[in-house]
Amino acid sequence: MRGLFGDFSTMPLKDLVVYLGNKRATGTLLLERSSVRKQLAIKEGMVLSASSNEPREFLGQFLINMGYITEDQFNKAYQTQKETKVFLGRILVMIGLVSEQVVMTALSLKIRETLLDAFRWEDGTFNFDAAEEPKPPEGVDLQIDLLDIHREGEFRDTAWQAIRAAFPGGSCRLELSEKNLAEPPKPGSLDARLIELIKLGHTIDELLLALHATDFYLYQRLYALYRLEAVRVADSVEVEVAESGPADTVGEESGVEEILGHAEAFLDSGAFAEAEALAKRANELAPSSRAVELLRRAEAGLAKALRERLLDGGRVATLLVTPGKLRELQMTPPEKYLLSRVDGSREVASIVHVSPLRELDALKYFEQFVRKGLVKIEPSAKRP
Repeated sequence: MRGLFGDFSTMPLKDLVVYLGNKRATGTLLLERSSVRKQLAIKEGMVLSASSNEPREFLGQFLINMGYITEDQFNKAYQTQKETKVFLGRILVMIGLVSEQVVMTALSLKIRETLLDAFRWEDGTFNFDAAEEPKPPEGVDLQIDLLDIHREGEFRDTAWQAIRAAFPGGSCRLELSEKNLAEPPKPGSLDARLIELIKLGHTIDELLLALHATDFYLYQRLYALYRLEAVRVADSVEVEVAESGPADTVGEESGVEEILGHAEAFLDSGAFAEAEALAKRANELAPSSRAVELLRRAEAGLAKALRERLLDGGRVATLLVTPGKLRELQMTPPEKYLLSRVDGSREVASIVHVSPLRELDALKYFEQFVRKGLVKIEPSAKRP
């Protein structure tokens, strides 16, 4: 069959998946929304592999969430992968941290979550290229039927309705009734970690980051506990902290064309933070290929500049305020997560690479921490 190109406002992804599955299509499917990119290799209607620039959809993040590896183990394996270019799963098997079966299970979950997460997109584009037959990663023999994924997506539509009725939003804090648990959680298990974090008063958004979980994976577990009457939303719900992210200065432009024009001017002058903020605003107001391209260029330039300032030379972050003072501050879940990893010995690069946040977003937060006087970042004493 020939290639296909379109947007999700005219053809939802679930319809496209059914079409490709029924056609037993072969090719590469690229999904894009703003700066998020996902790519799936498909052969005769079966997904062979999936990649994404969303950190929570990385293989290592699934393995952390499932309790098979720690953040430090992931970071060490990641450094080895960068040096050797060997598949991360293969490295983890070779050093004895996980079995091949565990890797295959995590890969299967990764493929499903990468595609099913995009089922919820209301905007964005798809491009199916049938020109070349894709090949699976070396040593990975995994095939998942597109029609099976579609059926799971139909189930999730119904499940999300019930989940949202029980848990209205990520800012909710939860109350635990341990007497209603079916059985005590196994030490070290996901449930054990989840219950401990609930006891500490974490919001659902904070649970997602702490557990390196995808949205549905966590919410379905919470809903299972809710059905047992072991978990419920606390009566006093904290006012949600607006999560606009580590925003940068933007101008007072009104029209989309004017915004894009100013974004290009900022980009040409090397003001990447301003260019990124304006390109993002334009793409939110009226998604277009021009806005997406400007956003990518601005993000690339900003990421490069922030890496030079915050990562190069093995820089280490140290807290400048006490943990007690931090608890008094109004912070978003990503800010709390990143600051909880700052201990004066970990390199910023290690914290960023293992976090379930996009690298650029994490770096912007760290720059904000420095600007607010919460942390200092300086070269590691361990490096020459």
